[in-house]
Amino acid sequence: MIADHDRKVNPQWPWPDHGPVDRARRIALAYRAIAHRTDPHATIEADARAQRWGETWMLDTEQAIDDDRELTTAEAAELVNVAPKTIRNWAGLDHPERPGKLLPRFGKRGRETLYIAADVRAAVAALRRAQHARTWP
Repeated sequence: MIADHDRKVNPQWPWPDHGPVDRARRIALAYRAIAHRTDPHATIEADARAQRWGETWMLDTEQAIDDDRELTTAEAAELVNVAPKTIRNWAGLDHPERPGKLLPRFGKRGRETLYIAADVRAAVAALRRAQHARTWP
């Protein structure tokens, strides 16, 4: 049996493209926000400790990326936490649910291939749905 926190897909979760790490991160940030309202000094101390240990994902430095933003291969990979090679592979794969490529290329900026952020997120969601369909009893 798979533990709840390790499930690839959670049908009750409001963001279907989130995997276990994304869900854990969002919940941890919610707890952090509540703790910060209760005791801001303790939260700052905990953040400093985590930063010394090399963990900075919870700090307020992340910028939201608009769905229509053009991303390079490296930026697209960072957005969904995969290797750039994976992004290039997705651009060559057929979409599992409809005709066309899993991740359409948007264009070029110099030598860099560009993708649209919404398409990158949609590719992840499609792959998760396809994986879930294959593993569902």
